[in-house]
Amino acid sequence: MKNTYFYTKDSMRSYFPILDSCVYLNTAYTGPLSSDLLEWRSKDDISFLTLGDHYKTKLEKQYYQEAREAVARFVNSEEKTTFITANFSSAFQNFIVQLPKSFRFLVVEDEYPSLTGLISNHGFSSKEIPMTHLVEQAIWEELHLNNYQVLTLSAVQYTSGILLDMNWLVKIKEAFPELLLLVDGTQFIGAHQFDFSASPIDGIFGSSYKWLMAGYGTGFALLKKELLTRLNIPVAMLDQAYDRGQLSVKALGSLALAVNTLLDQDFIQLMEVKDRLANYLKAGLSKRNLLDEIVEQREKHSSIFNIQLNRKQYESLLAENVRCIWRGNGVRIAVHHYNTKEDIDRFFNYLDKLL
Repeated sequence: MKNTYFYTKDSMRSYFPILDSCVYLNTAYTGPLSSDLLEWRSKDDISFLTLGDHYKTKLEKQYYQEAREAVARFVNSEEKTTFITANFSSAFQNFIVQLPKSFRFLVVEDEYPSLTGLISNHGFSSKEIPMTHLVEQAIWEELHLNNYQVLTLSAVQYTSGILLDMNWLVKIKEAFPELLLLVDGTQFIGAHQFDFSASPIDGIFGSSYKWLMAGYGTGFALLKKELLTRLNIPVAMLDQAYDRGQLSVKALGSLALAVNTLLDQDFIQLMEVKDRLANYLKAGLSKRNLLDEIVEQREKHSSIFNIQLNRKQYESLLAENVRCIWRGNGVRIAVHHYNTKEDIDRFFNYLDKLL
């Protein structure tokens, strides 16, 4: 009999057939395709087949609105300032180009390259804060020493899985109300409970193919209306900016279905299960001395871990059909609500053979 501590009453595991054929620890790279989404896409292809050009004319705006409504409801953002994009890069870029070039950014070391690259490519000056177990305190001190207009960082660091303290962001916003808080939420939205309207964050951006399991081709930009008013950026201007370039009609519909599926579930319970699995995984990795010291020293962490293995050991895990990815100087793994204790135990068994 299963220990219900690690399971929901109605597990979503059956939605994802690939989970039966491997140890899937790679959601941070790509969320798997669900059988429900496959079925919907197959029907949607028939619509394209029979409608031709009318497929786009008839369904593009409908799917976009459905996706926008679903995402806004999922994170409690205002629908008018929730924008659906092709990916994180387009979401982030099309907003920061609206900012004055005099704005100075404070960022964290080893951030997602697209984030730091776009800041640099568009001519903004920036400073990097080294990643330590006290990174929040380091940022706090830097903000008191020097003048910045924007703090931008990932809610969850893509290589290490380090989870930034959201309560600390409240403190930052209270101390520096004029500071823009712009966040990469790609490894966060869908993996953590989040209320955008109640948060101190001014804008959060991301891609949808990881923790939302929406497939490739969509992202999102969530912006506070007060921010746009303060910067004198009309919503209509952003609508036009985010409308540049072709969005996949099928990808829009896929995002709407994926998010609505999560809305139909008890997401709080799903996240409780995911967190228990992550704690179990972290404890096992710590016991085997495979975690970075920074992660060991922090009280809270995400469900993403970078473990200290070499390339040969990584290749051995792949040969055992453990889905993972090389990131930085180690192997990145992650668990989501559809994983199980048995997945982790199988992984530990393979791991112990390597060590």
